[in-house]
This record gives sequence, C-alpha cells and structure tokens, in this order.
Amino acid sequence: MISSLYGDSLSHRGGEIWLGSLAALLEGLGFGERFVRTALFRLNKEGWLDVSRIGRRSFYSLSDKGLRLTRRAESKIYRAEQPAWDGKWLLLLSEGLDKATLADVKKQLIWQGFGALAPSLMASPSQKLADVQTLLHEAGVADNVICFEAQIPLALSRAALRARVEECWHLTEQNAMYETFIQSFRPLVQLLKEAADELTPERAFHIQLLLIHFYRRVVLKDPLLPEELLPAHWAGHTARPAVYQHLSARSACCFSVR
Repeated sequence: MISSLYGDSLSHRGGEIWLGSLAALLEGLGFGERFVRTALFRLNKEGWLDVSRIGRRSFYSLSDKGLRLTRRAESKIYRAEQPAWDGKWLLLLSEGLDKATLADVKKQLIWQGFGALAPSLMASPSQKLADVQTLLHEAGVADNVICFEAQIPLALSRAALRARVEECWHLTEQNAMYETFIQSFRPLVQLLKEAADELTPERAFHIQLLLIHFYRRVVLKDPLLPEELLPAHWAGHTARPAVYQHLSARSACCFSVR
C-alpha cells in the first residue's frame, strides 16, 4: 500500500514525507502507526526508500532505485492505450547462463512484456532494442544474449500466432485478473456515482489509493501487447476505472489541507 502511495501521489509532490504525516494519511484505511513504521523500515532495507532525520522526526523519500522502479511502473499503470505495432518482433536467445541468472533475467524481461517461447528464447512485439540493451547491461548478461529482429506475415498465420501468444503470455489468466478487478470495484463505482457530491477530499484520497493499489497489482503483470495480438473482449480495455480520473483532483486536496 505504501509503495502505491509513493508511486501515485508522493513522488509527484516532492517525494518526501514525515512518518507521522504518512501514518495520518493511512489511518483512515485502518493502518496503524506500527504497521507504517514496519513497512517503511522494510522498504528502506530493500533500497526503495531513503530516510533522513531532523531532530526526532524521520522523513522518508524514494531512493534512486525506488524512483527508477516507480517510473517504470508508471509507464504501465498510466498508459491509456495499447502501444502501436509495426509487426516486428524482438527475439532474445540466451547462451551460457546458469539457472539462477537465467531465471532472474527472464523475470525482468517478463515484467517488461516479453514472453518465453522456449527455455532460452524470449520474444516481445513492442520493446525498443535500446531499452532492452540497457536492461541486459544492468543485469550483466549483455555478452550472453543474442538479439534478433523478425517480422511475421499476420495474414498467413493469424490463428496460430494468436494461439501461441495466448499460451506464452498467459493471457487467459491475465484477462481473468482484470475481470475480477472490475467485478470487485463495480459496486464502489456505482456508489460514487450516487453520492459524488458527498465525497470529501480525504475519502476521495482513500478510494483513489485503494483503486490504484489493486489495479497496479493486475496491470503490472500485463505484457501490454499490441491490439492485433489480444483476444476478443479483452477486459484490460475497461479495467482502468473512469472514476480514478474523476477522483484525482478532489483527492489532491487531501494533501493541501494537511
């Protein structure tokens, strides 16, 4: 929850907050100060947050690592449309990596939208080569990965390609997660429509934080494939609730009144 708060709100408002203020923001959601302290300590130990002290007060802000990972997440969370596609694929063939290193690299690539066509072969229809090269260099495996570019004539293999994509990118499971999200928050959306004028800035903030927290748990697993490769009736198109945009301005007041 705290990661969602930093990514959605705090990183765009200076990025630093006193522990007491953070506890006050989350109190309305049922989180006590002990929980907040424990979560902040863990995020600091993991390198996500930096801590500075002024007198007896502790202030927490995103570290360079935390800011970098937050910006990567934002590119998925706030993307309004599926990326345009030129029909090209980027293929990565790994050689000479031990199992642990290969597993770690595959995990990072899958997060970036790649799918595993074979144990040592990854593919993506929407990644820029420069971004992938940066990832491989940061992981220290650039010399062990061969990059290819390919293009598939969709008119000749559309059905087979869609079936392969659905299997390798686990689209059935991803679509089910979107459906669950939609069903879970549908009553809340209806309630907000009926009582929009009664929504206080603090309550709007709490609702927005809950929405984005549970939405990010789904969308960060989405490979964000081009429209041409998605199955019919893709729930991801409707999962991002319109109420989020409606709440943003009002919930921002919650920061100005504290």
